[in-house]
Amino acid sequence: MMKEFFFEQRHHLINALVAECQDVLAEALSKHGVATLLVSGGTTPAPLYEALSKADLNWKKIKIALVDERWVDASHNASNEALIRRTLLTNNARTAEFIGMKTAAATAAEGQKETEANYRKLPQPFSLVLVGMGGDGHTASLFPKGEGTVEALRTDNDKLTTAIKARQSEITGANTERLSMTVAGLLKSERIIILFTGEDKLAVFNLAQKPGPVEELPIRALIHQTEVPVELYWAP
Repeated sequence: MMKEFFFEQRHHLINALVAECQDVLAEALSKHGVATLLVSGGTTPAPLYEALSKADLNWKKIKIALVDERWVDASHNASNEALIRRTLLTNNARTAEFIGMKTAAATAAEGQKETEANYRKLPQPFSLVLVGMGGDGHTASLFPKGEGTVEALRTDNDKLTTAIKARQSEITGANTERLSMTVAGLLKSERIIILFTGEDKLAVFNLAQKPGPVEELPIRALIHQTEVPVELYWAP
């Protein structure tokens, strides 16, 4: 179910992935009249979002939502919503509808119910899900040994979203309180693309392709499932 695309230069990766995303979204619009794009934060996909924002698509019919979010206000520099508004919801894509994860609730656990209700209004199956992977094998905010991660990894989970409390590390930074899509939620999609760069992460990914506990390397939940096509885009 997984295809791998390797590039020698990051700008070649971005060019190829922009074209792929545009094709997938255009096909969804043609087939269903609407499209849903689920995106992740981080510095790696930012150039992709900036380029994709200029694509000639009927953005008014495209809904954009996050795969995960730190429980911080949208004005915070760690906010994934802030990143998406800066990089993707501009140019042609400024007319797209954006559905954020962060609510006015004090905690992610308290805000999950409202976010869940909002996400259930998104057209399914989701047209395209774009996730990354950390050096610890996490994807979205499904961190190894995080509170809520084991439940979120269950493919029979009836929730699209869940609160996660990660163990603080160099990878998580100070913002350990997260709201994330569950694996079951991510699998309600037509296509999943995993995007990351660097030899160190590729080594983790190659390890994750081998049998082992999903809880230790949560990216395994996407790699080893057989329900949804998965594509890896990687460059050094």
